[in-house]
Amino acid sequence: LAGGVSAQELLVNPGFEDVDMDGSFGDSWGSFGSAGFNAFFGPNGHASLFSDNQGNFGGVFQTDIAGAAGTEYQFDLLDVRLEDNIAADYRFGLEFFAADDATKIGDALVPISLAVTGDSLSFSMSAFAPAGTAFVRPIIQYDNVTSTAGGQENAFVFEASLTVIPAPSAAGVLGLAGLTMVRRRR
Repeated sequence: LAGGVSAQELLVNPGFEDVDMDGSFGDSWGSFGSAGFNAFFGPNGHASLFSDNQGNFGGVFQTDIAGAAGTEYQFDLLDVRLEDNIAADYRFGLEFFAADDATKIGDALVPISLAVTGDSLSFSMSAFAPAGTAFVRPIIQYDNVTSTAGGQENAFVFEASLTVIPAPSAAGVLGLAGLTMVRRRR
């Protein structure tokens, strides 16, 4: 961001750690299907999405994040491992919920490209919250597994981020409009 100011992180536990030290990783996150939270690759936690068996599906998400209609949110997967032979439909993005945090009023999900596998991959997306949004929910999910190699076809997310993209300030917009007018006069 301009002036070296960093955006406020909206996720609780963006690194999927065992914050409360109870032996369970992914505190403040939820999961469904064949997905969960582990520390397979050393002491750091991560989201584990097990797409190594046909029929598997699942995802991870975080709830209770206050949202506002018309606000633009950016969701980043900052450190991702996609194993060789991975073959499934992976998506990540944002779901928008009404004030009861149960009524889904919209979503913006984008595919995760499986064209490149390996470690330290990153993905980014942004979306505007529709009218009626009171909560925003980041989600990473997969389905339609076609893997046949048997093992080593999973995805692991080690760090994520959710921030608000600031709207341009009125002074900044007027300044740009002024520059445009000056340029046209010349």
